[in-house]
Amino acid sequence: MPEGNSKKIVVISNLLEKTLDADDATYIDVIDKRSGKNSEISLRSLEEFAKKIVEETAPKKRPLEMNVILLDPEEISALNERYLSKSGPTDVLAFPIDDPDGETDDSIYLMGDVCICPEVAARQAKEKGLNFEDEIALLLTHGILHLLGYDHYEESAEVEMKKMERILTQRYVKHLRDNDV
Repeated sequence: MPEGNSKKIVVISNLLEKTLDADDATYIDVIDKRSGKNSEISLRSLEEFAKKIVEETAPKKRPLEMNVILLDPEEISALNERYLSKSGPTDVLAFPIDDPDGETDDSIYLMGDVCICPEVAARQAKEKGLNFEDEIALLLTHGILHLLGYDHYEESAEVEMKKMERILTQRYVKHLRDNDV
């Protein structure tokens, strides 16, 4: 879990107030923490895309909360080193909070945080011959699936995860293109 848990407590307490009338709600916050924020990314479009993926794939526990955090290469490098013991920037990291299959007494299902580095995504998109929107969609979907317990450490699990990524991105990526990520 990234440092700065005290901010999460504030978000949760605000969410608890909202849930009194909206027990079926899905709350997704998209936060751009990059120092050189750039207008090519629509935070609202990312939020709507994530919401479509989450509502289709996540357990039907509501209310549900997750965050999508856009980071500079330096920030994601620090998280990559700290939590995966890998050096350098990566494209996406996922930090699950609640177990998607676990029982909880909490009134809110906290999926966790998906951290994406748009600069790494842009470079990868160019290398793969993809457009930026498709790469961001893939990374966000990949991160959400990690929050839900998918992994790619064994070949069979990797095949299943890639299949889900393909299905979901093909189904919803048009939303990102139409809304100019």
